[in-house]
Order: sequence, then C-alpha cells, then structure tokens
Amino acid sequence: MGVAVGLASGDVRGADAPPPPAAAAPPAHVRYVYLVRHGDYDRDDKADDRIANGLNPLGHEQARLLGARLAGLPIKIHTLVSSNYTRARDTAAELSSILGLPTIEDSLLHECTPMSDRADFMRNHTPSEIDACEANLQAAWTRYVQPSPDADTHDVLVCHGNVIRWFVSRALGVDTKRWGAMDIGNGSLTVLAVRADGSTRLVLFSDVGHLPVAKQTWTGRGAGWSVTSK
Repeated sequence: MGVAVGLASGDVRGADAPPPPAAAAPPAHVRYVYLVRHGDYDRDDKADDRIANGLNPLGHEQARLLGARLAGLPIKIHTLVSSNYTRARDTAAELSSILGLPTIEDSLLHECTPMSDRADFMRNHTPSEIDACEANLQAAWTRYVQPSPDADTHDVLVCHGNVIRWFVSRALGVDTKRWGAMDIGNGSLTVLAVRADGSTRLVLFSDVGHLPVAKQTWTGRGAGWSVTSK
C-alpha cells in the first residue's frame, strides 16, 4: 500500500520518507572572564583614589608574576581591560608588557562600595554613592558577562576587590550583599565561565598560586598565613 499510519492521530507519511531532522546541538562555546585584582599599594585615604594610590614595588612584582602565569596558559587572551584607577592601570600596564596586548580602560570597573549586609562597610558611604556603585556594577556585568556563541573567548578584567566579590556573588546566584564575606588577595586571579545560555559558574576565586607566600597580601587576614591588610 505504501502508506504508514503513525500512532498519533493524523500522523501519515510515506513509509520511505526520511525521519525528521534532529534538533541542532546548542553551541558549546564558553566565555572565560579573568578577574584580576590589582597589586599591593600604600593606601592614602586623603588622596584622590582615582589618580593616587598607585602600586608599590611589591604590587608591581605581584602583577609581573601574574602576567607570567597568564602568558604561560595554553590560551589566547583576546582583550585586556582595566579600571581607570591608578593601581589597576599600573597592574594592567605590567600585564600588557608581558602579554603584548593593548589595555582598554573602562571606568565601570573602578572600585566602589555596593550594598552590603555589613554595617561597618556602609557607615562611610551615602545612599547615593551606594546606588551609583550598584548601577556601575550592573552595567559592567551586562557588558562583560555575556555568552560567546562563535568561539571560546578569554577576557582579562583588571579591577578591584569589591568589584570582583560582587561579580562572584552574582555568578553564584547568591545575594550580592554578601560580597563582604569573602577575603581576596592582591594580584589574585578569579575566573568566571559564561555558558552559551548565559548561565555562569565560578572556576577560580582569589587564586594566588603564582605568588610566593612571602609576597602575598590580602584584604583581611586571607587564608591565615598573612596578616597584611590592603
């Protein structure tokens, strides 16, 4: 008879007709966002934090050691972006000289204090300052934490401890006000992976394996073997 009747009502097609095409597999490419915290610096709270507070000699060394680590990875880094604050720009300059990449400056990545569940973090900041910080970080997230559908992509963002901790909270899907619960090292490496569907996962956080213990400095006491607070 040459006609096959399917199980579903109305499913009639030629017996020799090819099966329907399989659904195309979703793209598997990943964008890796390498969040670099600036190196160590001698803080002057009375100075303009944007143009002052550059790296000290230890901070430059931390940045060079991190640059060597990135240069030794079996990947191609596509972009190097830096906050417009001096300590981040100093760090990016060291990376740029090692990686052979130009630095793109973006003020969205500058240090600020977002909303926190810790009252001690909030007491020296006005509501308008906190709101402006939140808006900046939201805009930075939208700009940089995006899928890369055509190929794996590796982007380095040189920024600050508060920025990175907020990003990590957001990537993990936890309340971003919890960012203050994390300690983070100077010259450390944090990596986020952005899947094709836009979901994120944390690959590394505050990794300082490229730094000798004697050259590690942290926000807070770090992992317990450092008492330096920067």
